[in-house]
Amino acid sequence: MKLRLLGRLAGAESRGSRGRMLFVVACLAVGVAAVTAVDAMIGAVNSGMRSQSRQLLAGDLKVGARRALPKELDGLLAEYEGIRLSEIAELATMLSLGEDSDSDEEEGAAGTDSRLVELKAVRGGYPFYGDLVTEPAGLRPGELGADEVIVGSELTSVLGLEVGSELRLGGEAFEVAGILLEEPDRLDFAMTLGPRVFASRAGLERSGLLTFGSRVRYSQLVAVPPGVDEEALATRVQTDLAEHAYLSVQTHRRAQPGVRRGLNRVEDYLGLVALLSLLLGGVGVAQVVRTWLAARTTSVAILRCLGLRSAEVGALYLAHVALLALVGSAVGGALGLATPFALPLLAPDLVPDNPGVLWQPGSLVRGLALGLGVALLFALPPLTAIWRVPPAKVLWVEADPLPAPRLVRWAAGIALVLGILGSAWFQSGRLLVALGFTGGVLVLTLLLAAGARGIMALAVRAPRGRSNPYLRHGLAALARPGAGTVGAVVALGLGTLVVVTVALVQQRMGEELNGELPADAPSLFLVDVQPNQWAGVRGMLEDAGARNVDSTPVAMARLTSVDDVPVAEMAAASKEAGRSRWVLTREQRLTWGAELPPGNELLEGTLWSAPGVQEVSLEERFARDLGAELGTLLRFDLQGIELALTVTSIRRVDWSTMGINFFLMVEPGVLEDAPHWRLAAARLEGAGEDRLQNEMAAAFPNVTLLRVRPLMEKVAYALGRLGRAVRVLGGATILVGLAILSGAVAAGSLRRSKEAALLKVLGVTRPGVALMFALEYALIGLLAGLVGGIGATVLSWAFLEHAIELPTAFAWGALPIAALGAALLAMVSGLLASLRAIRVRPMASLRG
Repeated sequence: MKLRLLGRLAGAESRGSRGRMLFVVACLAVGVAAVTAVDAMIGAVNSGMRSQSRQLLAGDLKVGARRALPKELDGLLAEYEGIRLSEIAELATMLSLGEDSDSDEEEGAAGTDSRLVELKAVRGGYPFYGDLVTEPAGLRPGELGADEVIVGSELTSVLGLEVGSELRLGGEAFEVAGILLEEPDRLDFAMTLGPRVFASRAGLERSGLLTFGSRVRYSQLVAVPPGVDEEALATRVQTDLAEHAYLSVQTHRRAQPGVRRGLNRVEDYLGLVALLSLLLGGVGVAQVVRTWLAARTTSVAILRCLGLRSAEVGALYLAHVALLALVGSAVGGALGLATPFALPLLAPDLVPDNPGVLWQPGSLVRGLALGLGVALLFALPPLTAIWRVPPAKVLWVEADPLPAPRLVRWAAGIALVLGILGSAWFQSGRLLVALGFTGGVLVLTLLLAAGARGIMALAVRAPRGRSNPYLRHGLAALARPGAGTVGAVVALGLGTLVVVTVALVQQRMGEELNGELPADAPSLFLVDVQPNQWAGVRGMLEDAGARNVDSTPVAMARLTSVDDVPVAEMAAASKEAGRSRWVLTREQRLTWGAELPPGNELLEGTLWSAPGVQEVSLEERFARDLGAELGTLLRFDLQGIELALTVTSIRRVDWSTMGINFFLMVEPGVLEDAPHWRLAAARLEGAGEDRLQNEMAAAFPNVTLLRVRPLMEKVAYALGRLGRAVRVLGGATILVGLAILSGAVAAGSLRRSKEAALLKVLGVTRPGVALMFALEYALIGLLAGLVGGIGATVLSWAFLEHAIELPTAFAWGALPIAALGAALLAMVSGLLASLRAIRVRPMASLRG
């Protein structure tokens, strides 16, 4: 009986609350749409990769390293009958046209006959899965002759290559046997250095490119026979060859780890921004419920007189919120679920145009769960006001409110905080990230709320004797009871903070990458210069007019122990030790010199001052990740020779100079006789880079010339795409904030109607009433934009200065833009929500 009564009462409440219903739905729909869209897009990409996992790897298993693979691997794989193997070597090198090319070799065309390419040499049956599409069809890299190559289709347009053309790699002539149209295990999502060129392993050995210092990526591609579990095989390779810590092992289920890591980072970042939009929707729910209950105190008192307990009345209103949250979440979830269907147009390399992949119903479930949970959690604190309504209010309007039970108030607040933590944990999958996110949201909310209350206090005390009456009314409205100023400022302020922070960070990083390079920064780097080639290479640079020519020797070595603790043990325990695994397993590059290069500053120790030991200086972040300090003993394997170095200094490196810098710098007299090559840098303007590239490819084919500007442009383009996605989601938070302001206005429509009617009776015209309301909303937006803009300025500065160590200044110029923009948006949305109150006739309102 009581449940039936509650149902009827809920229906009666709904009939008089359509305006509130609309804005609760709007607040939640925007947030849930953001959460669902991010999860669905990432899910679609991962589903697409899983559905093509073997094609993405071109095999079942891949073992790779930056050095020749150990012989023990061949013996281990040979134990499996029916296994198929393909040896692959990849490196960046220069390709130039053959001497008999018809290409114009005059000065004006000098930039068109050489290119940096990614050479992939194959022995065996690559690819085992997926299609290698070539023209003519059916070409297999492992079956090419020692003088044949397959070139990427990009080279047909930029160099005019076609089947039968001659080109040169490593100084040797090769004939184009075919054009590559599609490669199964290469995605364009990651940045690449140049077009693909395929050759056989015999062709690579013939080219002479396999010299000391060449950075070659060796890998063994494996296709396992039926009955062999590739995951178990991968585990055995890692276990049995544990002493070879430099090996990377991946199965087709873990194909494209770089793409997956990038997707995970994007998912973490965008997912939490989307969750912030949803939490702002929760703030809107709390705002609407609070004003709703303020207008229904008499109804609550009547329900109490009818015998309903406070908890039952709270359940009645909570059921309202749950129903509206379900509708809003469903609307937002449907919008977010449709987003992945645009991915095949935007990123065809990542997602196939397959409805089975693009349809992500799990994301809808996630959005519905988060939307419903956040709405109910944020509704709990304002619903505690029900306990304060005395039944006597039915007969006595001025009845004193009852004290709400402390347990109820504390339980609602704790439930809200724990709910935010749980939502962040559910969204990110990591407790530490969730704790940081929850703490940040609470601190920002408290600061915004404190700012709002401070401004409200100033508005009460501000002198208004001779001020404009419209402005006087707007100031007074900020601090009146039930104004909703704090909630609107918090919501709009958080939205403004997200959008402005992202915009400032992206702008500063874009300046650094594109237009803020030092005036004398190198424009090109030359890699793999052999010691006996340096004189000739330097002469070519000087003849081409290059400035700031610099060169340093480089020896390659493998770190084997730190203070006699083997690297293999440290790598296995890298997570527990708080160390980054890459500093242990990477191929270490050692240089030497009597003095520190420009842009280096000693922080600890003294340079080359410890007699009797072989000294090394470490870059500060590298030392921190390695867990090294002054006196730490590092042992290296340098081409089979053990090298012991003691850390005697720590230095800071200014990487923004773009000069030649290293993590490890050894004292002179230690490595001069070791096998090494030279790295060179220079600055060359205009078309001189193209001409030098061609001449260098002809004279020194083993030397790789990297042009910095095109690489910077690629990074900037990738950053821009990410920034646009984040700005869209940040903009969603602004929309939620506006919906919250509008919801607060609509929730108090009855009171606003009476206020507008009273103003009209006193002689204020309808435009005058609209102006008073507009000033009130504009002041709320101005305050939110100002506080949010200040927070964004500080947050962006801290992130740039400390997270990525990019020098920057406080962007105070963004404050007026943020404040005025938020004021304008708040004014427009508030007026739209107040149209009904402004239009009502005075007599109709006063009679009601």
